[in-house]
Amino acid sequence: MDALQEFSFIIIRALQTLSPGLDGLMKFFSFLGSVEFYLLLVPLIYWTINSSLGMRLLLVLVSTDFLGSAFKQLFHQPRPYWLGEVKGLTTETSYGIPSGHASDSLAVWGYLAFQLKRNWLSILGGTLVLFIALSRLYLGVHFLHDVLFGWLIGGIVIYVILKSEARLGAWWRAQGQGMQIVLGFAISAAMILVGLLVLASIAGTPDPEQWASFSREARSPTHYFTLAGAFFGAVTGYALMRKFARFQTAGSVAQRVGRYLLGMAGVLAFYIGLDLTFAMLAADETLLGYLLRYLRYGMATLWVTFLAPWVFLKLRLAKPY
Repeated sequence: MDALQEFSFIIIRALQTLSPGLDGLMKFFSFLGSVEFYLLLVPLIYWTINSSLGMRLLLVLVSTDFLGSAFKQLFHQPRPYWLGEVKGLTTETSYGIPSGHASDSLAVWGYLAFQLKRNWLSILGGTLVLFIALSRLYLGVHFLHDVLFGWLIGGIVIYVILKSEARLGAWWRAQGQGMQIVLGFAISAAMILVGLLVLASIAGTPDPEQWASFSREARSPTHYFTLAGAFFGAVTGYALMRKFARFQTAGSVAQRVGRYLLGMAGVLAFYIGLDLTFAMLAADETLLGYLLRYLRYGMATLWVTFLAPWVFLKLRLAKPY
């Protein structure tokens, strides 16, 4: 690992000779690989292009991010700037390998490119995947092997989903609405359990003193509750939408823009509003805090997949399917 780290340090130092001139640009590319960006992208696809594609893309993202989070804690390795060899041009509290930005971006843009089969989208997606990865090196928050392993995870997720989604989709649709919701909750609970088992497996191996001060929050289970809540809310909302609020994504430009602006206002209300409200009820690192986080993200994806389409139909921003 030392040899790999040293090779990465050489690359990062070379890139950081361009700092601060490229800091803003690289932070922008890093944002394009963040959860906040996907919070803008996935609803756009779900509400204005294709709801089925948007839902599948959300599941791709959650699956990839879950695997990446589990591997981060299993390996519990440092980020470059934690070791003091390079500058940290931004801060991160989770462990290094694999890069979640790399895995998520490859999975999301790779899946979109395969499903939509547009040359321009493949070029755009490939460019973004490359520059998002480059930005993480430039900012000093990932080694080269973090990025490569992230790409491996993203590629495996795409391969598995593309090979199995037709068969699994047919089986899932054969289940009743109630059973889909029950299964969604069971899978979300399993995600949390797996995360807790991962944390238990590394409990006896503390981080080295050299960089332990940087990783104080790296062993938190909060991200598992985040992903589990988002998954359950999405599955529940999609099942309810198909029965009570099935809508057409087609429509005029004004209708689509109206849908997106109104829908994103709701996303912000749940994402930020519930965060502020729940912060007054419990601290993050408590059992109640974890459960409220699950609820917050569940409500956000329930809004995206069901409540927002129901509102769109009522306001005639969308036609029933």
